[in-house]
Amino acid sequence: MKHSVCLFFICSWIILNVLGQQDVLSEKIRQLTTWSLKKPVIRLNTERFNDYVKTSQRDYAMMIMFTALAPQRQCSICKQARDEFEIVAQSYRYSSAFSNSLFFAMVDFDEGSDVFQYLKLNTAPVFIHFPPKMKPKKSDFMDISRTGFSAEQMAKWIHDHADVEIQIFRPPNYTKFALIALIITMILGLLYVKRDSFKFLCSNILWGLFVIGIVCYFISGQTWNLINSPPLMPQHKHDMVK
Repeated sequence: MKHSVCLFFICSWIILNVLGQQDVLSEKIRQLTTWSLKKPVIRLNTERFNDYVKTSQRDYAMMIMFTALAPQRQCSICKQARDEFEIVAQSYRYSSAFSNSLFFAMVDFDEGSDVFQYLKLNTAPVFIHFPPKMKPKKSDFMDISRTGFSAEQMAKWIHDHADVEIQIFRPPNYTKFALIALIITMILGLLYVKRDSFKFLCSNILWGLFVIGIVCYFISGQTWNLINSPPLMPQHKHDMVK
């Protein structure tokens, strides 16, 4: 009888402990998902790293960038690497592959120096994949000296290690469009102000010569050469010169 009672309490304790761990894990996933929906890259300090990454109660993967963005750290490529990392996280956030099985995060040295010491990191930036319920292996450290850190290379590396396919969507470069629009506006403005100096553009003879030149260029075969890039001399004995 006593053995039965003891066995009952032991089983009950194990069941309650497992349920409690599942509740804690569910709460962590819910919190990480909430943060990811607000900002695709979650900022982690030492406390958050210990709670959400270092813990053994983790059945989700983490892709973490370790960086040093403060000006006094003099990391010349950290900002550029962060921008590329955010492009990957943003593309993942709005893709069909987004789920609670992978989260993107970042640890800055000034906010988590203890984490750098724990992982024995003495340089930045560093990209590490933390598999579910496991510590990262050597292969989970991205070798940026070999692969680079462009968003496309990161997405390929993540696909190889986390089996998550991310299609990169880069934001449009409005500066380039604005510069082109400004140049066109300046040219049109100059033509309008100096319109009396460009009366020769209305000459029928000038436009006729221009059209004849274009026609001669196209019928001369230069367009075919431009498209096909034939060799200047024949490569074989029986070849004909193009």
